[in-house]
Amino acid sequence: MTLYIDHNLMTGMISLPLREGWLEHELDVQIVPNLTAAQVGRGDVALISVAESSLLADTHFIDPAIAVASGSAPESAISSIVMRTPVRPDGVEETPIRMIDTTPTAELLTRALLRSFFGITASTFVHDAADPAAGDAQVVVLDGPRGLTDADHGHQEDLVKAWYVLTGTPTVYAVAVVGVEADGGREEIALLQSALAVGLERRRDVRRILAGDDESVDRDRLAAITNGLRYQLDDADILSAGNLLARGTWGTDWKRQLPAVK
Repeated sequence: MTLYIDHNLMTGMISLPLREGWLEHELDVQIVPNLTAAQVGRGDVALISVAESSLLADTHFIDPAIAVASGSAPESAISSIVMRTPVRPDGVEETPIRMIDTTPTAELLTRALLRSFFGITASTFVHDAADPAAGDAQVVVLDGPRGLTDADHGHQEDLVKAWYVLTGTPTVYAVAVVGVEADGGREEIALLQSALAVGLERRRDVRRILAGDDESVDRDRLAAITNGLRYQLDDADILSAGNLLARGTWGTDWKRQLPAVK
């Protein structure tokens, strides 16, 4: 049995204490950037994106005791997932959507909001910088530390804030899924909770590592985002995650349904 943790800016309070060896444990833990459902076995436990969790609905259930979600209040519904356009979004009609090195959550939000909220039609989604369409994109989605840098020009929208405006609900970045052959996953869930406690205690160290050496990263915004994160699922979170799957999985291999919740 292995505990897999998807490592990114939003899960850093949990993943970094384990990656950096800040707490002792005897479990098999794998910290994997861009963790996919294909890497997670029936007997494994994982902290994984909502999008990828949809592919595990037949073999895993969600334990709401640990997760990563945006703040509920409007001032806490902020993120590093941003959409940049050369003009206001209502001035863009149809364009390639450039999404390079973004998380599945960023793609769900983009697909869910693009037409219904911003009125933009995607001619194609670009995930490779070598794609000729990348240079024609009037919509660029940034994620992680790159989404915490200032735009040189044009317009920028926070997609988590836009989702909150559209639905009145937060964004769920990651859920804990427990395999049907994982014997309940109690030790793994407890380790995730212990890692979170250490991460919150050493939040300045976590933020320093997440920001890296790039001086253009807005560290005040990083602090505001991480201070607003919540780490358990409530009923509103579960409804929001299901709604995001329903609206944002078109054109992808992700499913429209969450695993069952414990």
